Amino acid sequence: MTFSQRFLRFMMGVGIGLGFLAMAFGPRAFSCSYFPNARVLDEAKFKRLSLSAEANQFFADEKLDSVFLKDQLFKKSKIDFDNSKKDQTPCREYIANYTSKDRKQDYVFTFEICKETSELMSIKKK
Repeated sequence: MTFSQRFLRFMMGVGIGLGFLAMAFGPRAFSCSYFPNARVLDEAKFKRLSLSAEANQFFADEKLDSVFLKDQLFKKSKIDFDNSKKDQTPCREYIANYTSKDRKQDYVFTFEICKETSELMSIKKK
């Protein structure tokens, strides 16, 4: 076997190895956080989310949209586990606090997480 044949086989092995590494350590379509706050907010955000009549009216009055709901409220809020009813059946009820960086938007909201759905029950300004 000549040098060029050995080099060609070596390069094929390197290419296959790099392909496996790219699949194993490449970008991933999932994220995981093991902290309780993030787990609850992610669960509520990814289930079929609905708004109660009171929450829907608040969003209309404040001119807020679903992008704000998913990107801000259910991503950057802190859940008050002491006052939440996390062991309630069939739907768990949580109370969360949202504070923006500039402190212009401070909200307290209540949401329920059921088996198939989640619902934003109420939201109000602090």
